[in-house]
Amino acid sequence: MTLMVYDTKTRSKREFAPRTPSGVLMYVCGPTVYAPAHLGHARSYVAFDVVRRYLDYLGHRVRLVQNFTDIEDSIIRTAGQHGIKPSELAEMNIRAFLDDMDRLNVRRAEVYPRVTEHIPEIVATVKGLIDKGYAYAADGSVYFRVGKAKSLGTLSHRDIRTMMVDAAQTTGGRENPLDFALWRKSEEGQPSWDSPWGEGRPGWHVECFAMSTKYLGPAIDVHCGGTDLVFPHHESELMISEAFVENWCDFWLHNAFITIEQEKMSKSLGNFVILRDLLSNYNPEAIRLCLLKEHYRKNVEYDRDCFKRTEEELAHVHEAIEKAKHAEGPPSGGKADAVVRSTRTRFFKAMDDDFDTADAVHVMLQFVEAVHEMGSLSKDEGAQITATFDDIGKVLGLFGAK
Repeated sequence: MTLMVYDTKTRSKREFAPRTPSGVLMYVCGPTVYAPAHLGHARSYVAFDVVRRYLDYLGHRVRLVQNFTDIEDSIIRTAGQHGIKPSELAEMNIRAFLDDMDRLNVRRAEVYPRVTEHIPEIVATVKGLIDKGYAYAADGSVYFRVGKAKSLGTLSHRDIRTMMVDAAQTTGGRENPLDFALWRKSEEGQPSWDSPWGEGRPGWHVECFAMSTKYLGPAIDVHCGGTDLVFPHHESELMISEAFVENWCDFWLHNAFITIEQEKMSKSLGNFVILRDLLSNYNPEAIRLCLLKEHYRKNVEYDRDCFKRTEEELAHVHEAIEKAKHAEGPPSGGKADAVVRSTRTRFFKAMDDDFDTADAVHVMLQFVEAVHEMGSLSKDEGAQITATFDDIGKVLGLFGAK
């Protein structure tokens, strides 16, 4: 079987292969830490944790980098409302985020770069863009020349030139209202850093490229994030990258939304479900499994009852695992062998089809029912079934798999 992965840029499933035999270089866009993580965050990071786990299972050595955006307008504004420094708010939410992800069994990244700790790298990237003619300084800020980009709109598949621009974007000496800020002139009383263009702070779109380049090198295999990041964030990243390297990223993966009454769940809309509240009321493993019941590219309407139902299903799963672990009866007459072979074939076929956890979970639950229906199992059959559950657990991050 061959792993086929859907790439946002080409709008197609393509056979996955890393650039080099040494391993897979994977970058995941992290949260802007102005508030606690919500269920939409959980969906994104659980989904890409499974991507990483499956690549590992297939024998690829994955190096994962995930950033934290720890300085941004929303962080400054929220910190002011609470009477604390932006750095204090960011630190508090980063600690809470990592704890939430640990409870969901999301493996930690090799590196979690923070924007505020990588100002020199970001400044160097901006300077490089100016030197190459892709950017220009104006009134203490620096802007990217969108009109010079080689692939305008190729990631989002939209004509960027027709996009509406708010009034604030037309100020500050821009050559074109579509040009976006790489470096923003500081405002009085806000955090800022020194640069060749004066005191200021980074623009959002340049940050991930600079940090990815430092920790993963000039090109990566996989870039992940939510669908809401395709435009303008990832589109802008792609335009920035082309000034330095051809085909910076091979595969762009984007997860769809969890919705509430057909609206995207988000902090900015105020319709989000705090992840920590759910973790206090439901088994974290059930929350994780519930999130994996739909394909990561499909929008899903929020359903609180899913967690309770999944807790009941998980109890049934663990009973099947215990039955297999302690099996010492007469053999099943070949039933166990046939069920294991069918389960493994169907499970990995689903995972090879763009990480289709919806089908994979369905196969797993059918496997559980089949195990319960077997009257007796020999010790060898139990070991065979246990090994299958172990492999499923490694891929999906369930049953105690680390």
